[in-house]
Amino acid sequence: MSINKVAKLAGVSNSTVSRVINNHPRVAPETVQSVKRAMKKLNYTPSDRRPGPKPQSRHRADKADIAFLVFGTTRERATPAFEDLLRGVSTGASANGLDLAFSHVPDAQHLPSNALDRHLDGVVLHGALPGPEVREKLRGLPAVWLMGNRRRPDFGDQVMPDSYTIGELAANYLVERGHQHVAFLNLDGDHWPLRLYQQAFLAAAQIAGVQIDSVVLSGPPDAPGYWAGHSPAKVQSLVSQFLGRNPRPTGCFVADDMQIALIQPALQAAGVEIGPGKTELVSCNNERPYLIGLNPKPAVIDIRTEAIGRRGIEQLLWRLEHPGVIERVVTTVEPVIVLPDAPAGHVAPVATADVR
Repeated sequence: MSINKVAKLAGVSNSTVSRVINNHPRVAPETVQSVKRAMKKLNYTPSDRRPGPKPQSRHRADKADIAFLVFGTTRERATPAFEDLLRGVSTGASANGLDLAFSHVPDAQHLPSNALDRHLDGVVLHGALPGPEVREKLRGLPAVWLMGNRRRPDFGDQVMPDSYTIGELAANYLVERGHQHVAFLNLDGDHWPLRLYQQAFLAAAQIAGVQIDSVVLSGPPDAPGYWAGHSPAKVQSLVSQFLGRNPRPTGCFVADDMQIALIQPALQAAGVEIGPGKTELVSCNNERPYLIGLNPKPAVIDIRTEAIGRRGIEQLLWRLEHPGVIERVVTTVEPVIVLPDAPAGHVAPVATADVR
C-alpha cells in the first residue's frame, strides 16, 4: 500500500500524510484524524514509525505543496525587483521538486477562501503584514517572509537583504570617491528596512570621518498598497530641503531606485550638477527600468532579489525538516555594488571591513 493512496483518500498531500506519520506538531487535529481514518481503512502501516523529523532525503521524496502569497499588492503595481523575486521562488521550488501555487492577495485583511484549500505544507510570504485573522490562519503553517517588510512580521522566518551592509557599501563608495560631506535621501521614512539603511550609512560615514546629513520625509506613501508611490509635491519638498543645506552634501545615498528616478531629475531641474567631481548619487535595488532615463547613471547596490527568493525556498525546506525548532530564523543575503555603466554582471570591489 502506497502513501499516495492514503493521501488521495484523506484529500491531502503526500507530505501531509508523512507529517502525520512523523507526529509533526503543526498539523490541524481534523487533518490528523482524516489521515488516520484513511490509514485504518486501507490497512496502511508505515514502514518507519519513529517520531520526530526524518532525514532530508525522506522528506523530499514526499512532494510538498507550498504557496507564495503576496499581500497588499496587485499585478499592476509589481516592481521590477519583484519579477526577480518570483523567478527565484519558482526556480527554487522547481529545483527541489515542490508543488508551488502563487497568489496576489490585494486585501491583506482577508485571505481568499481557496488560498489554503490545498492542504499546504508551508508558505512563503511577501508584502504587507496581513490582518489579525489572516495571521492566525497562517501561524499554524511553516512560513518564511521574503524581503524587508514595511513593518516587521511577528511570525515566521525571514530572508531579506543585508540592510547594514547596504548602508556600509553606499557610504564606502562615496568616501572612496572623495566626498567629505554625505547625506541619506529618503521619501519613505516610515519604511523599516530603509531606516536600517540610514542607520548603517550614517554610522559607516561617521567612522570614516566625513560629515553626515539626512533628508528624510515621513508619512504614508502617496499611493495605496505595499509598493510606495511618491507625488511630485513630495519629491519637490525633499529637493527643497536638500538645496537648503549649507554647506550642501556632495555625495548622496538615495534609498531605492524608484526614488532616484524621481529625485535625480528634480535635482538637475533645480540646477544641481550630477556626476563625478560634482554631486554624486548611489542608489539601491538594481531595478534597471527605473534607471534607464537617468543621465548620468548612478552607482547602484544590487540586493540580489532572485537569490533571496531561492534562499527563501531553502529556508522553508529547513523549517519543514526541523518542526521542533521554536526560534524564528532571520537570514540575510549579501548585496554587491554595481558601478555606473558597468558591463552586465560586473560589480565594484568596494570593501566594508574598514568601516565596521
